[in-house]
Amino acid sequence: MKKIKLFSIMTILLITGASQAQKINEGDKSLSFLKGQTKFNIEYVYDGMTVGKKTEADYKKEKIDYYNGKQPGKGDRWAEKWVNSRSAVYEPMFEELINKMLFKGKTNATAAKNTKDAKYTILVKTIMMEPGFNSMVMKVNPYCDIEISYVEISSGKVLAKGFMNNVQGIVVNDNDWDFDPSNRIKECYAKAGKTVGATIAKAMDK
Repeated sequence: MKKIKLFSIMTILLITGASQAQKINEGDKSLSFLKGQTKFNIEYVYDGMTVGKKTEADYKKEKIDYYNGKQPGKGDRWAEKWVNSRSAVYEPMFEELINKMLFKGKTNATAAKNTKDAKYTILVKTIMMEPGFNSMVMKVNPYCDIEISYVEISSGKVLAKGFMNNVQGIVVNDNDWDFDPSNRIKECYAKAGKTVGATIAKAMDK
């Protein structure tokens, strides 16, 4: 039994570690063009995102109908929070961690949304979001697939593009798994911000 538990723990650690790696699949894989920069603009894109195996539209409709069926207006409040959590929770968490890693890497650079005088935009596109669930017999942690593009603002050219698959957010104490998933999903963006920040810091140090 102990061997089985140990194997399970090691498997989880390996999967979690693998999800932290950002692969630069297209363009300048060294990200050498970022060297010497002090400011980065960040943009977020959710268009075309799937939620689990469903389109976001289908997922939202299912949840709205379900909650409104239990209590009039509850589904509409859920839908509003579902969208608002992006700018209120996920994006600030991503920026907090990316800047923490840029500072830790001694880059003298910062990254934030709506930065007007930056040369490059870090485009954060969420491809898939799995909110996870917690039942009596099974628990699935949230995870996201995220695409990161490095765009030259003046030309609009994508200089490099990378992917992070299965970026997991693990929350130990979350008592509201069903109605409000934002507390656990934000951990996916924290991990993504940390990974992107570390990747940029390493590229700028070369």
